[in-house]
Amino acid sequence: MTTETQNKQFLLYVFSILVAFVAYGFALTNFTLTVDSESPIYPHSSLELGRWGTNLVRYHLMNGLYPFFTLLFGLVFLAITAVEVTKILNIKGVFSFIFCLLFLSFPQHAYHLVFTMQADAIPLGYFLGTVGVAFYLKESKTKIWKIINLVLSVVFMVCAIATYQILVFIPVILYMIYFFTQIDKPEANIKEEFKKAFIFIGLLLISVIIYLLSVKLFIKTASSSYLGGYASGNLNNPFVAFYNLLVDNIYGNFYYGEKPFLVTSLCVLLSIIFFIKDKTNTLLKILIFLALLIVPFSMSFFIRNGYHPPRLYVGSTLAFAFIIVFVLQKIPKQFYNQILFAGVLLYLWNVFFVTNLFYTQNKIFKHDLEIAKDIKQKINQFEDFNPDNDYVYFYGSLPESNHIKLALPNSEVFAGSLFRWGEGDNWRMINFFRFEDLAYYRFMDDETSFNKVKDKFLAMPVYPEKGSIQKIENVVVIKLSQKKGFSRYEWEK
Repeated sequence: MTTETQNKQFLLYVFSILVAFVAYGFALTNFTLTVDSESPIYPHSSLELGRWGTNLVRYHLMNGLYPFFTLLFGLVFLAITAVEVTKILNIKGVFSFIFCLLFLSFPQHAYHLVFTMQADAIPLGYFLGTVGVAFYLKESKTKIWKIINLVLSVVFMVCAIATYQILVFIPVILYMIYFFTQIDKPEANIKEEFKKAFIFIGLLLISVIIYLLSVKLFIKTASSSYLGGYASGNLNNPFVAFYNLLVDNIYGNFYYGEKPFLVTSLCVLLSIIFFIKDKTNTLLKILIFLALLIVPFSMSFFIRNGYHPPRLYVGSTLAFAFIIVFVLQKIPKQFYNQILFAGVLLYLWNVFFVTNLFYTQNKIFKHDLEIAKDIKQKINQFEDFNPDNDYVYFYGSLPESNHIKLALPNSEVFAGSLFRWGEGDNWRMINFFRFEDLAYYRFMDDETSFNKVKDKFLAMPVYPEKGSIQKIENVVVIKLSQKKGFSRYEWEK
């Protein structure tokens, strides 16, 4: 590698990091306690979901959640990943910068990064999955080095899956794009590329099997109930349901901030026209581009409970950036300035959505904080209340009308209130008070004390009405709704 090439790569790394910092500038500089971030980090955190990679990062390496730093760490790794992808796909010049602009700013990332619990782990998982592909494609001078590279490829992909299972889509979609770039060359050897692709599929399957064995053999607390819950429920035709969802995604209407994906869909149509005119491997190229529109969302086909969080669609970021850049590369070189301008406009469009998402979540957080302060003030009016001996129990959850005026449409977790998320989770609310250093209330974990108050719930008015907060013997009850919230113990039901 020449000094000039090294300097260009270093410049791209710096550029990508700065681009990521700008896109998430509001999130970095305005602390917001987001859903799942209020929970303390325990030795078994994320292990019950089989995510030992996240546990390794969150508990063993970072040992907790760190506002600003956790997101900062994640953005740096996401930026490094963007550059590594340009190397794998051999995207050079101004187009490598445009790819990083688009990949790093696409709002789908925000639906991961909003969770402080995984804002560093998930980008690290992206990186590991990308490096896994890079090791497979790495040229080897000897058989020993080839074997070493194949083993490292499997190791990195296993670690990516262990960080967040859905990240298995990263090597899948990245290799699909790489396969396209290879057969798009005039001197392409189709048979050889298919051979390489089948070997990679084999390695990926080995990676998945090793991951599943690692969970089965070494993680005693792992449970399939959470993930299994996604695959049960709705009995409607899965093909019709997936088709409707896919159409929404292709038009960029499925979640707030996805609208720029419509540009990708339009670029696919332009690419198909180009492939037909080019008459080289036309059908195969068309099938790959159509697959790039479908595969990133394919996980939703297997989800039967009707809940499709945008964070599932990790591969859509790769498809979004690459397909647009591919079309821009077909524009004559004399229009480089216009190409760059188009890339910057798309970037700013993405940043607008990202900033608005985090700004909205910040407003809801502050709204929750004011409610928490009001509840604390009312609890303090009980002269005989002792936080060391008495329990505090939240019954139900605040209605959506409490904060819906602050929320954006179809923004999933960004529209979530800590007093509502998880069907009214008493443990979550208690931790919210603790995290904000408002009060250190005792969590209701005593069946005897619970039995003293369980018959009083229905007769109580709903917050903020008078009498919605009552002290009954050694328990302070805050009734947030008529419907009971999430139960952690059998005796709560």
